[in-house]
Amino acid sequence: MDRALQGGRFAIVVLMKNWVAIAQGHGLGLSASELDRIAQPLATLEETFRPLMKQLTPDMEPDFELHLGEAGE
Repeated sequence: MDRALQGGRFAIVVLMKNWVAIAQGHGLGLSASELDRIAQPLATLEETFRPLMKQLTPDMEPDFELHLGEAGE
């Protein structure tokens, strides 16, 4: 359950995802070796980016726009 900010504090909850369970829950029908092959890189990416999340502040917002150069590249 989300809570309102108290005393100017905020928290980012860090939970590692079980990528195999997520794939199985979506009924992808992959073999155990296929699930391991897919889940490992996702877990590695998550381990890499989780520490970076600690540097985020509430005033930072994601950039949802695509910014192309003048040449359209």
